[in-house]
Amino acid sequence: MQTDKEDKMILSRAEDAAKLAAKNYSVKTVGFLNPRQRSLIMKSLYPEVDMITEFNGGYPDAERTLLVCRPEYAEFNTDDVLAVIRVTGRDLGKLTHRDYLGSLMGLGITRENIGDILTEPSGAFIFVKREIADYIINNLEKIGRCGVKTSVCGCGEAELPMPKIKEISCTVSSLRIDAVLSASAGISRSRAAELIGQGCVSLNWEETESSSKQVEEGDLISVRGIGRMRLDRVGGLTRKGRIGITVVRFE
Repeated sequence: MQTDKEDKMILSRAEDAAKLAAKNYSVKTVGFLNPRQRSLIMKSLYPEVDMITEFNGGYPDAERTLLVCRPEYAEFNTDDVLAVIRVTGRDLGKLTHRDYLGSLMGLGITRENIGDILTEPSGAFIFVKREIADYIINNLEKIGRCGVKTSVCGCGEAELPMPKIKEISCTVSSLRIDAVLSASAGISRSRAAELIGQGCVSLNWEETESSSKQVEEGDLISVRGIGRMRLDRVGGLTRKGRIGITVVRFE
């Protein structure tokens, strides 16, 4: 969980970017930001009337995004600030998100310069800040022990892999987070409560240690060692008074 000091630093950077964009009539960015940081900024940043602040990760539903601050009349193209690195090679099917991220950071690239990494059997699509794209192309030769080839393309040109999801329909006694987690992850409610108490569970990217926390439609639950799931729909009551829900689990 982030500290107050880190929260204040993110907000300060966002406020500075908005002020500079207004003062210089230019485009300024902050990030990449995770969803928790994005939520924090959305609640706290109040730009000037003729300014636009938006979040852009290069494709719809991106998890990690840039904060983009710009005058409402300024011309803006996503490819001005973002690029997609296409990674291909042989025997890449077993590589994970962590393998790709580790290799990039091994080149001295900090996490805030790297957006989403979408893997598939033939390689990956990596969203990065436009300014470091050439550096990656010239220096990324291996992911783990696998040799790779890289190329750069615009965000709208990439044929991105579809996310792997599993839709689960079930019933719960209430919309408490321990009940929803138990039903959607296939674990006992006591185990769900134990994970929550250990600080292993985040709701909308904020760590929670309260098993009684209420979950609403659209909320995202992240569990260390298990994965992520989103409460997609809340239905009516069954004859036994239980609540029907549909959860999307990301695999």
